[in-house]
Amino acid sequence: MIRLILLSLLLLSPAVFAETSLYEVSKGANKIYLGGTIHVLRNSDYPLPREFELAYENSQVLVLETDPKKSNSPEFGQQFAQVFMYSGGKNLAQDLQPKLWQELQSYADKNQFPLGQMSMFKAVFVSLSISLAEMQKRGYGLGQGVDMYFYQKADLAQKPLQELESAEDVLRHMKALTELDANQVISSALRDVKKMDKALNVALKHWRAGELEKLDKELAADMRKETPDVYQRLLVDRNNEWLPTIEKLIITEETELILVGALHLSGKEGLLAQLKKRGYDIKPFKVVQQ
Repeated sequence: MIRLILLSLLLLSPAVFAETSLYEVSKGANKIYLGGTIHVLRNSDYPLPREFELAYENSQVLVLETDPKKSNSPEFGQQFAQVFMYSGGKNLAQDLQPKLWQELQSYADKNQFPLGQMSMFKAVFVSLSISLAEMQKRGYGLGQGVDMYFYQKADLAQKPLQELESAEDVLRHMKALTELDANQVISSALRDVKKMDKALNVALKHWRAGELEKLDKELAADMRKETPDVYQRLLVDRNNEWLPTIEKLIITEETELILVGALHLSGKEGLLAQLKKRGYDIKPFKVVQQ
């Protein structure tokens, strides 16, 4: 957010519109705010764009992908891990080509990654663990993301919270990923580590600027090409499941702020395109600045 400066300069400066990944979706007098978020941020990425704060202030209900109180519970963590755990004494080494297993071992030795403990889990779980570990090294945290920031704010203010999917829905989608080709998943994870700094910086830049199509090109294009099953399950299928709920929220008397991962908004299969097809008026939510 651009900081307001001296009054004399404000009076002399033309008005500009800040761009960000937040939209107003309406039909008649009813509306929602639909925001694309980054799930992991650093402390230095705050304050958030003013549009998000204003949409929160103007809304009566906060809607997240899932209720953090449930998804962050120890019970859910155990269920999540169980979904990805091998059975019958099998382990990840048996699913990987010897050369790739050696490459993964080298990565683990160099980065103090607990591969010994992780080898009882399937490739997708190990891939997620690698990504989170690498982001934590760089100061990013799940507890610092946009969603958690507003969840904590709403919880403190006792603002009503709703979810687009249950914890059980999350587990169902994750379970569908357990049969992905382990070699493809791990090789992709190790490759992504090498370009993580650039990817994160570019993602944050495009997100703050509201450049969703550029964000889609940077992050989702490779997913569509290299792991189309992951793209279908984690983005397309979930978008389709969320749409009926979002449409019901639009026609309520209350104004809801709905926050989802930014990639859920972009592309022809994204929520914005789908809602536009259904006849809703969509426009960027902008704060006029001097």
